[in-house]
Amino acid sequence: MSAIGDALGRRITFEEMTPDEFRSLSEGTAPDSVIDMLLAAWNAAVGQPAYVTTTVADILGRAPRSLRQWAADHAAAFTEGPQTRRP
Repeated sequence: MSAIGDALGRRITFEEMTPDEFRSLSEGTAPDSVIDMLLAAWNAAVGQPAYVTTTVADILGRAPRSLRQWAADHAAAFTEGPQTRRP
């Protein structure tokens, strides 16, 4: 979260939610089977190193931006009002 906080010039906190909180928050946004799949995938990834590929560079023909660069480029998106949800 420090990359986003640095781009905004303030500290950002992160609060992890329980699977039940995620289910409640996600109610009506996706079928239960999708929520179950997401929770299972996230649970399986806990404690595992990220799988890194060259796909972004292969597609773009250049090195990808770092999270810090991306956050700085999109800082306004974190301060603007609510966005209209797209289907």
